[in-house]
Amino acid sequence: MDLNKFTERARGFIQAAQTIAMRENHQRLVPEHLLKALMDDDQGLAANLIRRAGGAPERVIEAVDAAVAKQPTISGDAGQIYMDNATGKVLAEAESIAKKAGDSFVPVERLLMALALVKSKAKDALTAGAVSPQTLNSAINDIRKGRTADSASAEE
Repeated sequence: MDLNKFTERARGFIQAAQTIAMRENHQRLVPEHLLKALMDDDQGLAANLIRRAGGAPERVIEAVDAAVAKQPTISGDAGQIYMDNATGKVLAEAESIAKKAGDSFVPVERLLMALALVKSKAKDALTAGAVSPQTLNSAINDIRKGRTADSASAEE
């Protein structure tokens, strides 16, 4: 997985997920941190996509907040945060989805799509909000209208 293949906005969400993990004194970066970062977005990209896919963003937020709260915490100096296997799978899946869609870079919506596909508590949170990979994919295609992410700043 090469983070340089992610758009600037997608990398920003990955960094926000790390910040959430650090703030909560979690040692592992899990998919739930990434979903929480997407749902906390003040521009509401993920929430709007979920709504457009017929889901309930409020339910997703409730479920992901509960999942993040259940993560084991460490005391003292947290030191380094480690990416858990599921998070690695989510990022690899996002890269794969983007490639299949003809994107040169991985945009934010492909991260959300990967979270809906890879087995994790984040996927469970999306399911709790009535979001399926199929409805999400339809909403993404509807919004993108065939445009592809061909630069790191494609989402500007």
